[in-house]
Amino acid sequence: MSALFKWYNGRLAARPVLTQCLTTAFLFGTGDIIAQTFSPDATLGGKYDYIRTGRMCVYGGVVFAPLAIQWYRMISARIVIPGRWAAEALARMAVDQMVWAPVGITSFYVSMGVLQLHSLEKIRQEIQTKWRQTMIRNYIVWPAVQFVNFAMVPLEYRLMVVNIVSIFWNAYLSWISAASSEQNYGRS
Repeated sequence: MSALFKWYNGRLAARPVLTQCLTTAFLFGTGDIIAQTFSPDATLGGKYDYIRTGRMCVYGGVVFAPLAIQWYRMISARIVIPGRWAAEALARMAVDQMVWAPVGITSFYVSMGVLQLHSLEKIRQEIQTKWRQTMIRNYIVWPAVQFVNFAMVPLEYRLMVVNIVSIFWNAYLSWISAASSEQNYGRS
């Protein structure tokens, strides 16, 4: 494990954005593999959907990672409470959950719709049907993770922490994104 960490640190030092984007793409794809393995799409007749995994990789590496890198840099620079690490971490987590989470979840559904060549109406319907329930589940998982992330993890590793936790979160997102809009995911 130490050799892997050393190798990753070397790549991170040499090409930080590229390393984080590739790592994110790989881990988003991993989440989709888990989703398809444990909850296969009945409409595919037991076949694996490689294109779906590819879409998750593209979203993770091309959309999510670059935005998340800039987001973490920005809130780390702008939300500073000297000598009060817990208040600082809490403030960063609150802003993250009030601003980034809703935008990020919307971005996910829009990106998946675009990558699937859905119409704007279909994308709007996906958001309307699934966004609320996804946000509720987001607030079950992410506030605690992000508090610890902002309190204890150096800036250059925050995206990796999110990516590791996201393996299972992305499995959920992949599963719900692939689920039919006619299913009642957005209602509670």
